[in-house]
Amino acid sequence: GYRAALDGGTARLRFVVVLDGPLPRARAALLALRRAGWPLEVLALPQPMGEAAALAVGLGSAGPGRVLTLPPEPVVEPDDLPELLAGLEHHDLVIAARGPGHGLGSGKFDRLLRPLFGVAFRDVRSPVRALRGEVAAALHPYGNQHRFLPLLAQAQGFTVGEIVARPRAGAQRGNPLRADWSAALDLLTIWFLLRFLKKPFRFFGGFGFALLLLGGLATAWLVAARLFWGVPLADRPALVLSTLLVVLGLQIIAVGLIG
Repeated sequence: GYRAALDGGTARLRFVVVLDGPLPRARAALLALRRAGWPLEVLALPQPMGEAAALAVGLGSAGPGRVLTLPPEPVVEPDDLPELLAGLEHHDLVIAARGPGHGLGSGKFDRLLRPLFGVAFRDVRSPVRALRGEVAAALHPYGNQHRFLPLLAQAQGFTVGEIVARPRAGAQRGNPLRADWSAALDLLTIWFLLRFLKKPFRFFGGFGFALLLLGGLATAWLVAARLFWGVPLADRPALVLSTLLVVLGLQIIAVGLIG
């Protein structure tokens, strides 16, 4: 389906298939297609390492030109791929947003995008994307970051667009509620990394100063109560707690400075 939809263009096609592990039967079938004349390159990871590692290898092997990231089984109609590629005339990365139930308008998850990142993509997790070659070379996803390539690209200064593509009949929908909660946790991780990885003191310093201020005020109140009103402190755990807050705040600030 992919080749039939893309063969009509003037650009030279090159398919890079990354196997997540040895998978000898799949490799043999793909090599048979290459011998039959398909413009196909087969890369196999030495052991299963996950989708993000496979995608990183594929992006690193893509080279210059326009790049499409495509899942093994089509989730959108292949006939919409030329329109997706055409979007690269105006953007560095273009997302193929799927229909309702496949990613478009997925409830709680989508409502997190605007307050955290200032964007409102309809299907940021879509696995079907078109990228310029320089974007593919700049992205190095790991963990679950492969689900959020548009956010990673935007954080590096690339422009991101979106088209609405028709979902492929019979494409697996999955469990929307479970997917939303799992993706929301991954999204918060991405937000933390993009916001604080290069400036960790902004994160640790804020917590550290808050604890230091709270502990300092509590300690000052207890000391004042002892000096001016004669309140005994020997049997009061509040003094230990306030001192602990001061020490903990200093330690967190130090971690931020080291970071």
